[in-house]
Amino acid sequence: MKTIYTQIYQLAEPYWQTRHGEIHMPLAYAFARQLLPHYPDADEAVVLPAILLHDVGWYAIPGDLQTQALVGSPNSDKNPEISRRHETEGARLAGELLTSLAYNAAKIAEIQRIIDGHDTRREALSINDALVKDADKLWRFDPAGAPICADWNGMEVGPFLDFFESKIETILFTEKAQEMACDLLRQSRALLKEDE
Repeated sequence: MKTIYTQIYQLAEPYWQTRHGEIHMPLAYAFARQLLPHYPDADEAVVLPAILLHDVGWYAIPGDLQTQALVGSPNSDKNPEISRRHETEGARLAGELLTSLAYNAAKIAEIQRIIDGHDTRREALSINDALVKDADKLWRFDPAGAPICADWNGMEVGPFLDFFESKIETILFTEKAQEMACDLLRQSRALLKEDE
């Protein structure tokens, strides 16, 4: 029997085929699963669906407009309206997809609140929101995600990682995510040295 998270994963996956979502979303999901055991007050039934669905809104935005949004990047946000639109579209789509699974209505509402502001809202609404935000951002440090994010910013990976290393304590809410970011940085830098 499929777990509910497997069902959500399968419903969300077609919406990931843009903006490297097919790489980002499974990584973010894995990061969320690693974070959850360290925060027993967090609700897995909110965090996991929210991370699986947080970027489905990019699917509704044409590719040429997507490149204008660089949320939280060294080059700042070129077009904040587009970043905001992917959040509102994502919250709407998440509601539709979760409703189709007869998911708990109160949890759907919380998931939608988290998605609707996961990039543009600087504070966390709850521990659930903090874990989603952290799981989302950790891919910037990961060996698979850092080169993609650096390329979006027209940067080499080394300087990109240097920039985000200086931001660990300001962009990540939880201590465990900060530890994970440091570990991922070491892995990414080790791979960079191998490529030299």
